[in-house]
Order: sequence, then C-alpha cells, then structure tokens
Amino acid sequence: MIIATAGHVDHGKTTLLQAITGINADRLPEEKARGMTIDLGYAYWPQPDGRVLGFIDVPGHEKFLSNMLAGVGGIDHALLVVACDDGVMAQTREHLAILQLTGKPTLTVALTKRTA
Repeated sequence: MIIATAGHVDHGKTTLLQAITGINADRLPEEKARGMTIDLGYAYWPQPDGRVLGFIDVPGHEKFLSNMLAGVGGIDHALLVVACDDGVMAQTREHLAILQLTGKPTLTVALTKRTA
C-alpha cells in the first residue's frame, strides 16, 4: 500500500511521517536548511505480517504544487494533515481538491500540533 501525505505547508507532514516510520523523508540539503519539503520524500514502515507500507511525503508549499501532483499519481491512500493551531488553510483545501479530482484514494485526516 502506498500512502501520501497531503496538507498545508508547516502543518507537520514530514514530522508525523518521521514519528510513524523513524525516517526523515527530507533528503535534500536545501530541505534540511530551510526546514521545508521541496521535493517528494519517501519512507517505509514494515508491518508484523510482512507487508510494507510505503509513504510519499509531498511538499505543502504552493510553489511546489507540481511536485505534489507527481507524488499522488499512484497512491492507494492519503493522510491529510491539519495542524490544530492553524486549522484548515489554503493548501489543505487545494490538496484535498486535487485528491478528489484524481478520483482516489481513501483518506484519513491526521491532526497535528495539538497542545494539552
């Protein structure tokens, strides 16, 4: 199963993916320096039954929308990430609309940046 992250810039997609898989999908030096995903990142999570879940971490910034589009082409599921401190933002809506237009996939909403 291939799962893509989706959502607004700085809502914690890469951080959530690292918490799930232990892999930082930001691999480019510029991504690490800027603290922002620019290109598609990849991670995997082996399951106890032998299956492996593959993840595609897409950029949330509007300037990198073409990279997001490239990343969601062959996915089975999307993880729409929304930060509680910001709520639904422009790229959240845009990413959701793109996922709906592609006719795929099933979707899970993940809330991040929640304080107690």
